[in-house]
Amino acid sequence: MTTTHGGITEIDYGAMIRALNQVHYAGETSFYDTAPLRPCEEALYRRLGPGARILDVGCGAGRVTRAITALGGNIVGVDINEAALAAARFACPSGTFVHGSMNALPLPANSFDQVWCLRFSFNALATEAERVETLHEMWRVCAPGGTVLVETFNWHYAGRLGLVRIANLLDMAARAARWRGQRRAGSRPLPARDIIYLANKASGAAPGYAHLTTAHELYVLTAACGIRQHATVTSEDGVVSTSAPPVRARHRRYSMWLILRKPGER
Repeated sequence: MTTTHGGITEIDYGAMIRALNQVHYAGETSFYDTAPLRPCEEALYRRLGPGARILDVGCGAGRVTRAITALGGNIVGVDINEAALAAARFACPSGTFVHGSMNALPLPANSFDQVWCLRFSFNALATEAERVETLHEMWRVCAPGGTVLVETFNWHYAGRLGLVRIANLLDMAARAARWRGQRRAGSRPLPARDIIYLANKASGAAPGYAHLTTAHELYVLTAACGIRQHATVTSEDGVVSTSAPPVRARHRRYSMWLILRKPGER
């Protein structure tokens, strides 16, 4: 077993983050079970042909699944958080919701034309192993000729006047300094590009966790799955266009979109 954080193994770290996120996302259900589709999400749906089978990975309280079900879409939501799923089922009794982990989807191979992991659910995965497993699983359940779309927070996002970028860098430096000041005793600080943030969707919700990705990291993860040649990292504008141009290495926008296009059957 590989030790990663001064006596805390990668598996222990993953379990700790999963427990934190269970509480965080359960506390935000009052927002996500009523919030509408964003324009980019509606554009993605409208672009699909009739009857397209969609999987909403990390559906939470059912924001996307509920809205697309109401539009007559063929969509299934999957999430590991039972409290969020209960809220989703209550808000959308006609929807299809499945309990399961993103890195071990309880669904058959080649069963969805579109596999969506939207609004940064992917960033809730705490370890590289979980991120690789999740990409592998989404690729597995995607049908030949289909597409996997993964939206992620961007580590290089600067924010207004660069303040978000500065805050993230200062926070990372402060954690490292605090640990060195403690003579490297106890658990090490969070890994690079991991943050704990205050909930802002519902009052009283617990803080959440996110691993902020880079375009390079997303390509490395797809290479680990053996699907690098099918991957493009683009912007929100790119994902709703037909060309989907790749972003530069230090893309500065708030989000990035990983597009995986699965070859059709020969």
